[in-house]
Amino acid sequence: MLDEALERLARTGPEFGGGLSNHGPMAAEALVRLGHADAVSTWVGAYLPKLEGAAGRGGRITDWRAGLGSHHRVGDWEAYFENELEEASWQAVLARWWPRLLPGIAAAATHGVIRTAHAVRGLAEHDHPVRRAELAHALAYWAAAYVELPGRPVAAGTLPLEAAVAALPGHDVDHSGLIVDSMLALSGAPAFPDAVAVLRPPADPAAALHELTAAFAGLFLRRGGRATITWIHSVTAPAAVASIVPHLPAAAIRPTHDALWQVGAAIHSAFSRISPHEPLPEGPPPGRDDLAERAVAHGDEHVIKLTEACLREHALGGDPIFLHAAAAGLRRLS
Repeated sequence: MLDEALERLARTGPEFGGGLSNHGPMAAEALVRLGHADAVSTWVGAYLPKLEGAAGRGGRITDWRAGLGSHHRVGDWEAYFENELEEASWQAVLARWWPRLLPGIAAAATHGVIRTAHAVRGLAEHDHPVRRAELAHALAYWAAAYVELPGRPVAAGTLPLEAAVAALPGHDVDHSGLIVDSMLALSGAPAFPDAVAVLRPPADPAAALHELTAAFAGLFLRRGGRATITWIHSVTAPAAVASIVPHLPAAAIRPTHDALWQVGAAIHSAFSRISPHEPLPEGPPPGRDDLAERAVAHGDEHVIKLTEACLREHALGGDPIFLHAAAAGLRRLS
């Protein structure tokens, strides 16, 4: 079912509607992980009419550094990575390119790295040409949309995660554009880089990715209003990366954690002032099967991805915060 879905989606571009990310491949893979592969074909059929055709190709990428962030060359980047994956294993390509693309992890509001993670999970399960093509398209989107946030993404302070999250400042920025535009507007907020740096270095970076996901799931629960979809990415990005840690270069895990912390901090700093506080939910959360079925019935790509991420994280340690977060996504995007 996943291969069929990816083949149908391979003829579509990475964005539509003036900068909205194509969630088709990610949501299709998430539906399979939720145990609802039978729903993939119908879901893709309903989603395809929203999308635009594949990006055009105009020339070869000859200087990859100069090509980073060249959004109009996403088709050229797709050709570049298709060639990379013909000449080497997907594991080798991922190991080579993850450190190169990591400083631009905020690309397309983290959709580049999230889509890459979903593609890697599919390939790790079954190496198939259509899945390698999806990895090429995911890496191409990350490279073409590459953008670096202000400051240095290095956790070098003394505060534990809970205290560092509580110390994050809010800033007034322009929200008239895309999510990543608001995050980049923090370049005019000198307090933001200092707030990122106060987090103490993690003793176990791989485990800290799960802790980061839980912390931002808690923030998502506490923040309502019109930025719900924005806050979802602070959860789904670290969750997606945490799911592929075994396939990443060991030396890249710590800087990946720090980069994801910076992204989550940027979302908080840019959007907290337009996101009213909400009380934490009381009582027991809904059950896992109920949440999965409700997400599939709901059909929204963000709900599907958030639910899959939260159920996966909940399965690791049983933290109810993830079930509450999945339920909140269903409720707020109803």
